[in-house]
Amino acid sequence: MTGQAAPTIVVVGSGLAGFGVLRELRRLSPEARLVLVTGESGHFYSKPALSTALAKGKNAATLVTTPAEKMIANLRLDARIGREAEAIDRNAKALLTTGGPIPYDALILATGAEPVVPPIGGEAAHRAIAVNQLDHYDRFRRELPEGGRVLVIGSGLVGTEFANDLVSSGYNATVVDLMPQPLAQLVPAQVGERVRDALADKGVDWHLGRRVETIDYRQGTPGYVARLDDGTVIESDLVLSAVGLRPKVDLAREAGLDVGRGIRVDEFGRTSDPSIFAIGDCAEYPHGLSAYVTPIMAAARAIAPGALGTPTAMRFPPLSVQVKTTLYPINLLPPGAATVGEWRTIEDDETGGKYVFVDQANVVRGYVLTCDKCEERMEMDKIVGETA
Repeated sequence: MTGQAAPTIVVVGSGLAGFGVLRELRRLSPEARLVLVTGESGHFYSKPALSTALAKGKNAATLVTTPAEKMIANLRLDARIGREAEAIDRNAKALLTTGGPIPYDALILATGAEPVVPPIGGEAAHRAIAVNQLDHYDRFRRELPEGGRVLVIGSGLVGTEFANDLVSSGYNATVVDLMPQPLAQLVPAQVGERVRDALADKGVDWHLGRRVETIDYRQGTPGYVARLDDGTVIESDLVLSAVGLRPKVDLAREAGLDVGRGIRVDEFGRTSDPSIFAIGDCAEYPHGLSAYVTPIMAAARAIAPGALGTPTAMRFPPLSVQVKTTLYPINLLPPGAATVGEWRTIEDDETGGKYVFVDQANVVRGYVLTCDKCEERMEMDKIVGETA
């Protein structure tokens, strides 16, 4: 960026990543022109709160912590609400949108992730709801009858948290997953089994090691009938799909940017085009994907000065996560996806468990704490941070 004119920074996406980097940009540059482009409402809310909103008595409206109008005023944004980003003209340095082209000095992609659609047959398969943003949750609440039964497809982080929230709020939940226990890709098997049992005690009906083959409309009354691969038939009032998320990379790919599992960025958050950055669920950092709050905020603190002309390396603290299963509390820091090693039990008693993941050099690369042992999170973060 050259000359004396205030730079124009365009941010695509109004989630935590988009607003996080906009806050940092405005803090660093009172004079910059900040343009927000989003197909959503522009309201600020906590996406992790979607899977615990029932028990907290929240609906879509009360989940909003700051209305779009206030975010726009506070950050002095040129906001293009309800506009879709269609393409990037890298030569002209312009973002092409449904409201026309927007020139930029730097472009920041915070496009997030989109739900994976499982291959399920049946006339009602398309009615499964994947709750990944506020309007999805609004539909979920509008279609959920009081005390109704929800079929949850997927027992990963989101699916398990929703099952916990449902049964803690007077609803019924049936969970189906191909994996042998919940949270199977994040925790040791014995922890997954205890989560399963704790939620089962409160009414969650588990069908693990099973696959949903078809979803059809229920005859006679509103609702759905799902058939599993072993012939089991499950009736429900609503179907929630929680089989995972996929980084949204189409805009970047079509612009010729380097794309892997996500939009690849260097240690400064820059894509293969140095005028374009990526952050949040859509970004593939040098260490891989990081779809949690802590890495988003760490990346925002580096990408904002970079977009303003001062390259700043990202520094990620230990990326630990509090799993919102109140019926069986868990704090964890998962090892990197490519890390080879094993889980080891350090403590396992009536107060909870402590488990560490060690690599082939016997270095601690991750941990899981349960129940009362969750209080040791800061200590474990420090241990992993020292060995990372």
